[in-house]
Amino acid sequence: MKRENDYGRIIAYEHRRSSITTAQLCEGLCSKENLRKIKKEDRVCDKILADALFQRLGVSMDKLSYLIRQEEWDEIRIREEIVFLVDTNQREEAKRVLENYKEKVKGKHVLFMQFYELANAVLEWKNGEKTEQIQQRIQKAWNLTKKKKGFQIEQGECYSFFEIALVMLKVRLLEEQGEVEYGIEQYQELLIYLENRVFEQDRVKWYPQIAFQQIKLLRGKGRIEQAIEIAEKSLCLLKDQASSYYLLELLEEYAALLKEHSLQEEDQENVSEIESRLADIDFICESLRWLYREYKVKPTEWIWNISFGLGEIYLCQDIIRGRRIGMGMTQEELAEGICDPVTISRIERGENFPKQKILLALLEKLKWSGENCTLTSQIGEAEYHSITSRISMLTHTGRLEEAEKLLKELEPKVKEKTIFAEQYFLSMNLVKYGLGKISAETCFKLLNQAFYLTVPEDIVNEKLKRWHFSRIEVMCINEISYFCRKIEDGKSVLELLYIIKQFYERQPFPLRYYRVGYELTMRNIGNLLGNIGNYKEAIEAAESCIKLALSLQKIGNVSLALYDKGWNMEKLWDTMLYTKEESLAYIKASYALNLFLGKKKQYKHIKIHIKEVYKETI
Repeated sequence: MKRENDYGRIIAYEHRRSSITTAQLCEGLCSKENLRKIKKEDRVCDKILADALFQRLGVSMDKLSYLIRQEEWDEIRIREEIVFLVDTNQREEAKRVLENYKEKVKGKHVLFMQFYELANAVLEWKNGEKTEQIQQRIQKAWNLTKKKKGFQIEQGECYSFFEIALVMLKVRLLEEQGEVEYGIEQYQELLIYLENRVFEQDRVKWYPQIAFQQIKLLRGKGRIEQAIEIAEKSLCLLKDQASSYYLLELLEEYAALLKEHSLQEEDQENVSEIESRLADIDFICESLRWLYREYKVKPTEWIWNISFGLGEIYLCQDIIRGRRIGMGMTQEELAEGICDPVTISRIERGENFPKQKILLALLEKLKWSGENCTLTSQIGEAEYHSITSRISMLTHTGRLEEAEKLLKELEPKVKEKTIFAEQYFLSMNLVKYGLGKISAETCFKLLNQAFYLTVPEDIVNEKLKRWHFSRIEVMCINEISYFCRKIEDGKSVLELLYIIKQFYERQPFPLRYYRVGYELTMRNIGNLLGNIGNYKEAIEAAESCIKLALSLQKIGNVSLALYDKGWNMEKLWDTMLYTKEESLAYIKASYALNLFLGKKKQYKHIKIHIKEVYKETI
């Protein structure tokens, strides 16, 4: 959980370990003196500036939670509205809101105006305005932070996502005017930059769409082998990150490339291998088309608003009030030894954002542990952020051996064994369970122990409904739910999952900001409901998980929820609510996604299920 000027330590650490000069990092964003003060935590750093600095450093923000002021909340909300209006091409309303935004941010950081110009440029592009007009606007936006640099990607430089989006739009404009060779050259520069300078979790948001444009141009020029290499890199990245950004489009292009390549292949063994690969690709593509039709997923046009949705965003007053009430404290009791009770009252009404010393003391008393990056903010070593981010990604994609290795390297480095560090390492025992090193019973006990390190053991559900959960507390409950069939009937855990569901649904921002926690919670609610025979409700929960994850193009939990939904539909065949044909479509789609993700255990299990229940072979 990152506080107002708590970004400084991570920025300082990541800058030290990078090859980026101070001048490069600061260029157009802040003075060297301002950067020095941000690093030393002597100056407040707005989220929009922190995002740009982290992006230039190539550091992913996905594993950070933000505690923001009311003013920042208002600014983010209006940018969200602008993105929606531009993406849905509501031209007149978008223009009106953009002009209101311009007045609101007048005199603030240049990044606010860079976003304004970028959003206008995308809106004009969507409406077929003159290319010259759009180019002038994006050049103006570029000059706000990169005035002294050419309007293109240079490998020795560093860029924010706004700047990458501007270059991308420029190349698209010139490509549409027939500048194919220029397009190939600049797309390649973008791809190389992303490979070398951007962390995987952020790279996956840009790389596939740029690769898709590049592959089409290369194929048109007959450069098949180069196009295949880029397609395979992109698909490997999507697989590792369980993402569907441009997945269908890339698979279709890749299939066309393989067919052209097979015509030139003389070795029959290689031809047979290509044909087998094409059969798998065709099956996956067919399933994706069905899935996208079923859930009305629109074809991808261009993803430009990537700087949004990075990390969870919370208001300070919600955390303070929610955990205080959950712990049964009065404002006077919370304030004791820290500040005046009036200060607590003003914080909880959103009238005051506490100074860092007071905020830290309040959060410690309330046992707020933030989330995975808490090791950074609570223990104070910035290097832990990149390690815990990596561990999270590895566990999410099933690479447990690699995750365990990093955990073993991390634990001895943690000098201050706070309850937050203890909670983190206890929660990571799921990795050991996944590798068969501890029993279900042991893991269940350790996860419960982790949860109640920061949550009062005697708290009743009515008070828990007001609780403000940290991401790691949410993770513990979701992990505990995996063992319910083996340990207990699951009803008490199901109640907790419903409370977490409601917690996310009352947050100030759209659910996509809290996707990981909400999506997983809905999947596990559905799983437990199905286990106790509440099949209709289980199907509804699986639907919520699938819809949100698909809208954000993340397919890890979609593959699980699709199977859950199909399995629960099977249980209702006798009621005539669902047919075998309907449920089979979901089971097959789950098989296809697991096949793409390379989850052998899962897709082999589904293949057997289809053969036994549906009497079909795939």
